Amino acid sequence: MVAKKRIGYYSNKRIGDKIYHTSTWRKLRRSYYGKKHGLCEQCGKPGDIVDHIEEITEENVNDPFVTFNEENLQLLCLSCHNTKTFKKHFATRDDVMFDEFGQLIKK
Repeated sequence: MVAKKRIGYYSNKRIGDKIYHTSTWRKLRRSYYGKKHGLCEQCGKPGDIVDHIEEITEENVNDPFVTFNEENLQLLCLSCHNTKTFKKHFATRDDVMFDEFGQLIKK
């Protein structure tokens, strides 16, 4: 039986999916996870995601020095990964913070 290609499926895939389904990536991920003892490199909690420090893009997805380089990897828990990944999608300011009452104040 031949699988049918779903319309729009490929346009919805992440750029990195091309490498994440390879045996090379699975071996690298497993090895890196073990070297970091399964702990998030940011907070020390159990790690969930072997993350690329330099984000995978259409320009570098075929560059093994980006995609398969341990120096470009970090093990993160889901919370730290989401903070890193989604921070760029939200407006942030470095000159303000919240006080103990939840009020916005200058740093």
